[in-house]
Parts: sequence; structure tokens; C-alpha cells
Amino acid sequence: METSTKIKLFAIIAILAGPFVTYYGHQEKERLTKLEKEGVTVDGFIEGGNWKTGKGSYHQFDVSYTPQNGAPTKQTFKVTSDYFSAHASETTKLVTNPDVKVRYLPSDVQGSAILVGGSTDFTAGFNLGIGAFVGGLLTLGIMTMRKS
Repeated sequence: METSTKIKLFAIIAILAGPFVTYYGHQEKERLTKLEKEGVTVDGFIEGGNWKTGKGSYHQFDVSYTPQNGAPTKQTFKVTSDYFSAHASETTKLVTNPDVKVRYLPSDVQGSAILVGGSTDFTAGFNLGIGAFVGGLLTLGIMTMRKS
């Protein structure tokens, strides 16, 4: 495949995917704003963790907590590497600080819960999606102008 064809294909994919990525980033911002305003914070306890370093790395904790007026719940949270390091040791594979804070919306305990200060989010998708869309448009525009 010719280089200019590859660039056009990439630009078209960026134009098509950009709005979707922007939408999901916006939804995440809205969810976190709602959590900030209406969320309830309770104590949680890390029961275990799982992680992978290197290519495709991830960090996650299995946390148990009891929502107000609810039954005890256990949930797996993806967390940032810094948060993981503050609560567990990658070398000994042991949890060093099991106490955490869980914030959730009373209307959707499982679907909205986050670890305060540690859960990963996709708010960057908003700007990433806009950038991909605009970059794709500019790329196609420049390539079209060159042929004229």
C-alpha cells in the first residue's frame, strides 16, 4: 500500500473515531462530576490485587466495601500505578496498606464506584477525540490541496 494511501486511511479512521472517543470522554467527565456532587464515600478494604508491568501493563485491586443502607459489595477497580505502589508491593506481591475510600452514586453503586484518588478514568478521551478528528480533517485537507 502506498504511503499516501496509508495516511489517508489513517486520517479517515481518525475522523470517524474522533467523535466516539470525544463522546466517551465527555460521558466520563459527566460521571465524575456527578460523583463529586452527589456521591457517597465509605471505607473500603483491599482484599487482593493483580497487575502486569511492561507492554499492556495494568494495576487493579479487589476491594470490599459496604454501601450505606446496602449489602457488602466486592468489586475490582483499575488503578493508577502510583496508587497501586502506595498500597501494595510489586516485588513481594503483598498489600501494604489495605484501607481505601470508595465513592459511589446511591442510584448505581456498582456502576459508578471509584477508589478515591486512585481509579483510572478516560476523561482524556474528550481532548484526544477532538484532536484526532481535527487532525484527520487537516490531513485530508492538505492532501487534497496538494493534488489540486
